[in-house]
Amino acid sequence: MLSNAARFLMVSAASLVALGSAPADACSLLSAGALDFIAAGTPSGTGAVFLTGVQKEEFWFDPNPVVDASNDNANMSYYWGSTSPSSEKYYTEFTKTGAIVSLISNVSSIAAGDVLVLNKTASYGGHTVIVTGPAVQLTTPMTPVYANTTQWALPIADSTSSVHGCSTIYKDSRWTGTCTNFTAGPGTGYMRLYHDTVTGNMIGHSWSVTSGATVYWTTGNGARPFVIGRLNSCPLPTPTP
Repeated sequence: MLSNAARFLMVSAASLVALGSAPADACSLLSAGALDFIAAGTPSGTGAVFLTGVQKEEFWFDPNPVVDASNDNANMSYYWGSTSPSSEKYYTEFTKTGAIVSLISNVSSIAAGDVLVLNKTASYGGHTVIVTGPAVQLTTPMTPVYANTTQWALPIADSTSSVHGCSTIYKDSRWTGTCTNFTAGPGTGYMRLYHDTVTGNMIGHSWSVTSGATVYWTTGNGARPFVIGRLNSCPLPTPTP
């Protein structure tokens, strides 16, 4: 007899759960779950592993650890094509036709529970964060400043070994005292987004909201493409075998 996991994996595309259109609000379970992870000191691998862990805990929890693990892996495979997707895999799934997320292009539409995914490049492994609140425009842009752009501070939760800057205003929760006193793992921080006032699209980001932080564009030499997506259903339901 096939296991539940095997059944889930064999479900045809025609029988996918109808997820409907994007909700008016982002998935609060993701943002709240991410903050709970951090508050509880739950260990997590870096990058996309954090998003995967939050989904497993918030969407498909079962008190029986054996059943819980089986359901988690089956459901992750069903929705994302992997039990532990990389940032590259999440990026691919976010951007493919028929994706289970709706992409957000306007920075003012971002809300807590959205997910930002940086794609893998030839020189960069990619990264994934969960948004914990709306982006806030910087009234005084920080260097580097570019024409026809506005800058926005984006509050996020993630798991990383690289501090999101050492600003006391846009603070990373994982450092205290000096910036060298940093504890890798889950925490909160801020990233900076660049919004094109001509096209209305987000065109770049920096790892932190600090003056002089390197800006990475979505296209061109050294680009680090990213997308921000919102789940079309929250939580993602357990598929029917």
